[in-house]
Amino acid sequence: MRIGAVIAAAGRPGGFSSYDRMEYIEGSSMVRRMIGNFRRAGVEDIAVVTGYRAEETEKSLMKLGVAFLRADDYEEKQMLDFAVQGLSYLSNTCGRIFFCPSDVPLFSEKTIRKMMEDDSPVVIPVCGGRKGHPVLIDAGLTEHIAAYTGERGLKGALDDSGAKAAFVQVDDRGVLTAAGKDPCFEETAQYEFPARIYPRVKVQLVRNVPFFGPGMMVVLKQIQILGNVREACEKAGMSYSKGWSLIRTAEKELGWVIVERSPGGKYGGTAHVSEKGQMLMECYEKMEREIAEEAEKKYREILGKSGLKL
Repeated sequence: MRIGAVIAAAGRPGGFSSYDRMEYIEGSSMVRRMIGNFRRAGVEDIAVVTGYRAEETEKSLMKLGVAFLRADDYEEKQMLDFAVQGLSYLSNTCGRIFFCPSDVPLFSEKTIRKMMEDDSPVVIPVCGGRKGHPVLIDAGLTEHIAAYTGERGLKGALDDSGAKAAFVQVDDRGVLTAAGKDPCFEETAQYEFPARIYPRVKVQLVRNVPFFGPGMMVVLKQIQILGNVREACEKAGMSYSKGWSLIRTAEKELGWVIVERSPGGKYGGTAHVSEKGQMLMECYEKMEREIAEEAEKKYREILGKSGLKL
């Protein structure tokens, strides 16, 4: 079962604007940290809901292979709206989906892995008797959550669904520490929750030129969801021409079609990933995951014994 994640970085009440007053921390660096923790825990599909300073945020995160969901009227929306937007987008491809506002970025990779071990419809981390973020939600609850009209936000929607919730005990104050509520958040993040150093390997397939990598993967994932190349490129944070350039280069180097399309119409016609293209995506993800695991192993083996304080 694929597991996805939604990060609400749209601003108030989504949290991104909480970082404006900080001297040494900016919002996109915290979102990058969240994306990294999700990815290393095995969460492949990540959507970031943007609104406040959206173009700046999307530009800074563009190379991380996430989808961007623009909430243009974010100032009039509530946290529940951002959750529904993200859950609705990922629910057709992911069986379970994490949701977290961007101003609670300090949770650990270990916490994500522990939550994923519980198969309850709703999984909530608890530290010191207090519930925190992120929350892991069964994708099947999306329609019920979207239909909720009460005033208790996502919590009320989950309670109203009647879904069984599991409360997973974690030793991780990061699930509780919010930039918008902790007056010492900057110091807390820097000294109590320093981001760990880890190796990151960019995997590309090359023949005459590099033709398949993280950028291509995110475009193809969005095509699978949306059935349209133009919209897929928008969600991937790249231009339509750039997206088509990636596709054409890959198809030229491979010698077969990755994206099958029916041209025409206002939005450039319909498109879907070919059967061979889907097989390539699955193989690439497996290769990328196993290379990352081997890189982590070598990192511990080589640098862990070096005596360097990292």
